[in-house]
Amino acid sequence: MITHDAEKVKINSAGNEWVFKVADVDSVSKFTKSSHEPGLSLNYFFDTSAGVLVGSSGNNQSAPFSFMSSVNFRIKGNWFAGAGLGAEFFDESYMPVFGQIQYKFRDSKSTPFFNLQAGYQVALEDGNRQHYNDYYSSSYYWPNPQPSQKLDAEGGYLINPAIGFQRFTSDNFGWFFAFGYRHHQLNYSGENEYKLETNYSRLSLKIGFIFN
Repeated sequence: MITHDAEKVKINSAGNEWVFKVADVDSVSKFTKSSHEPGLSLNYFFDTSAGVLVGSSGNNQSAPFSFMSSVNFRIKGNWFAGAGLGAEFFDESYMPVFGQIQYKFRDSKSTPFFNLQAGYQVALEDGNRQHYNDYYSSSYYWPNPQPSQKLDAEGGYLINPAIGFQRFTSDNFGWFFAFGYRHHQLNYSGENEYKLETNYSRLSLKIGFIFN
């Protein structure tokens, strides 16, 4: 707050009052407080998230751990598109390679959002599954793998729509949480052209951070 007359200029700042002679003051200017909010000018961002995939235990873990990271760019309005990598742990370890689109409902520091990921699970290790069969190679059910044969992991596609909420605490940092529906397929192969296809439908729960 500033008041001045023909002889003195008074400035009130943070509860302190300063008095100057008019001759000692070069000029007095008025500034309007900026209405800028963190996140409003966001044209790209990196995000990193961790969480679990909750569902029926079609493998040895009922809630496998999931870690993902991506880079995203504004394409039009509140729409963003990006790509990323991750790590997930089922019976075997996998690296999700995915593209994603995201829509922010408000261009503000706090907003709900919709996110869609689609991609492929790349197997990072040999399969841990084994196929047990009561028939031997002489069986008329040929082809079949031999009893207790270990299967090779081949990965499979994934899709994960989700909704969430994010908040920027500064121009360059924010946090978010999201929940959605994860569907993915894991494929296995064995001897004699044996194939196994496993489909998972799970609830995805994620928390993460945003950087730019």
